[in-house]
Amino acid sequence: MIEKIKMETRRYAKRQITWFKKDKETYWLDGEEPIEQNINKILNLI
Repeated sequence: MIEKIKMETRRYAKRQITWFKKDKETYWLDGEEPIEQNINKILNLI
């Protein structure tokens, strides 16, 4: 059952990524960049 949950969670995440990639208004941030840099990117979009 645990393996089934893991597999379905991965599938769900993949469907979400696919859906967001189609949305032209979605802006992706790099989670490995410093938070200040991501905040500046967001503020520059506004």
